[in-house]
Amino acid sequence: MNWELVPSSFSHKYLCKLKKMKTLITILIGALTLASCTAVKVAVPEQFSSQATKMKVYGINGWKFNEQLSFGTYVTSTVQRGWDFSSGNRFSRFSIQPEDIILSAFDIHSDKARFNEKNRFQYTIQDAKLITEVFAQEKFSEKQIIYKSNIDWLNHISRTNSYDYAFSATIVPLNFNKGEAWSLLMVNQFDAKKDKQKLFERPQTRDLGYATNGKDRIEIRPLYLSKRETSSGKDGKVFGGPIHTGYELKWDDGVVGVIDIMDNQIWIVNDLDASDKMIISSLASAILLKRKQDVFLERDSGIVQ
Repeated sequence: MNWELVPSSFSHKYLCKLKKMKTLITILIGALTLASCTAVKVAVPEQFSSQATKMKVYGINGWKFNEQLSFGTYVTSTVQRGWDFSSGNRFSRFSIQPEDIILSAFDIHSDKARFNEKNRFQYTIQDAKLITEVFAQEKFSEKQIIYKSNIDWLNHISRTNSYDYAFSATIVPLNFNKGEAWSLLMVNQFDAKKDKQKLFERPQTRDLGYATNGKDRIEIRPLYLSKRETSSGKDGKVFGGPIHTGYELKWDDGVVGVIDIMDNQIWIVNDLDASDKMIISSLASAILLKRKQDVFLERDSGIVQ
């Protein structure tokens, strides 16, 4: 097993160089999706938007270095990121499945591969009076089949068999609510043997997200864009399946917040107490700062060679 330890300030730059070739299907989906959607935006219900405040989030950058977010009256400290820990292994695969026997006749063979990622970060966030501290961690593991061939465009094409992603965070109020901490958990899972996937479409993944302080619970649900407006003004489907555009936060069956990961915006309902808005802001900022947003599309890290 090969282990790599990469400083967070440089990990994005150098891991990008290591990215594996995505499958031809994924490339085709991406190209056709971009061609079919001119503007991708979160669909915010009019009833909610009329009772909420929209805040543009500034300070998010692709390098994950010297990040300090600000939106509305909220501002974070500089985000302190720990080391990125990545590991992977790859070994030859033996299979007597009919499709693999056929492929071997054309001198196309395959390896099994597994890789894991882990990273963490922390920061404080405050408004004019209140302040919280946030501690967060991401974990990701994936199992792949990687094909080998003398044909260049077929060599190193990979297929995901399964993956597991978990994002967790602890939000600690420092000067309100008697320091009553909130725990955040978001899980995204895929198993090719269990989850349905149509040709040229993203699979049905299993998503779970919530935050709780032991008494109250906030549900975190992913938002997807499944329809687009055609050039003729009619509604049409998004080719390749729904596009992940953000998250919806529900508290006591009512939407209290929306996170737009396409335009980096946060919506918070107006009729919440200042302390509740602080908790929502802490949750939303943590979610925007996690490395993987659309886990299915961002699952390749290039660790396995």
